[in-house]
Amino acid sequence: MTVKAQLIAEIEEIDNPIALVQIFEIMQLIKQNITKNNTLLSKFSGCLSDDDAQDMRSIVNNEFNAIEGEW
Repeated sequence: MTVKAQLIAEIEEIDNPIALVQIFEIMQLIKQNITKNNTLLSKFSGCLSDDDAQDMRSIVNNEFNAIEGEW
């Protein structure tokens, strides 16, 4: 069962109209935040050249893909 189907099934089981209104309001807040975050991130889209992006990828891989010392 997909997450979407699970959410729908859970919501369909709720008989309390106040709880349903609260869930609806939460969903509206989530949608607003998703839109706001996408707008903020889109300002940075394309700001790095391909070479700069590759350099950044290499640095992140070199610095964060290895564990130093004993574990």
